[in-house]
Amino acid sequence: MIRKETFAKKIQRMMGERVPDYIPRGSWQGHTYAHIFTDIEINFIDGMCPKFCNIKGELTDTVIKYHKGAAHMNSSQVVCISFFKKFFEKPEYENYLLEVLRKSGISIEQDEKIVSATFEYEPCEKEGTNFDFYLVLTGGKRISFEIKYTEAEFGGISVDKDESGKYDKKWDEIYKGMVDQSPFLNVNRETFYKTYYQINRNIVYAKADDYVVFLTPSANDAKALVAGRNYIDGMKNPHICNLYWEDVIGITQNTVKDCEELKDYYLKFHHKYIEILDQ
Repeated sequence: MIRKETFAKKIQRMMGERVPDYIPRGSWQGHTYAHIFTDIEINFIDGMCPKFCNIKGELTDTVIKYHKGAAHMNSSQVVCISFFKKFFEKPEYENYLLEVLRKSGISIEQDEKIVSATFEYEPCEKEGTNFDFYLVLTGGKRISFEIKYTEAEFGGISVDKDESGKYDKKWDEIYKGMVDQSPFLNVNRETFYKTYYQINRNIVYAKADDYVVFLTPSANDAKALVAGRNYIDGMKNPHICNLYWEDVIGITQNTVKDCEELKDYYLKFHHKYIEILDQ
């Protein structure tokens, strides 16, 4: 029986086929692959690889810890950084991002501005949640983003036989109090851990006016990822929302069409990451 090609494998294959042969390829676990570059910089549309998590404000002073797979063309970390970083190259570009978010369904007052913006934001070292991208606006509203591209699922718990009681301890010391104060989650310990742990721990940080965004390709039909999106939709709360790369990039291209630099950049982004989803 021929095994069906997964979404991730299909995208990796198609991305690799698009790269000219003269560009050197990198390896993974001793094997060379067409969708892997030798350097992370090559994986960025403009060749610019940010060093620091902060791109505005002073939320953190840490450097970006690039994943081992950041040179892979389908790296969701690079997708995330590539999309958001361009809006912060010039102060006036930030207004385009705010407009994109408004058109995507996030309520942002017209006079609000961005105070802080950072990648890989970890609000509590002891707890350990890491937001792929995080915004703070002048009115105090916070918008967190969990970014997926070819991943097959949202993250769950990892059982460590040497620390069998660590999740009980984290619930008692951290999560129970956060859930009790959460305007969006009303779950017990078992539900918190067993129904999409990564989704729940992102949501539990949100205050009433905040937004928690899960941004994935609608074309990614991995069963577990779809189940996670259904869980999010089932909350029926506009502050906890699924957004889709296909829609967001379409909105972005329409929003920046009067700016040649952004128009050109997001056309390249579309060609690399979005156009391929329809094939």
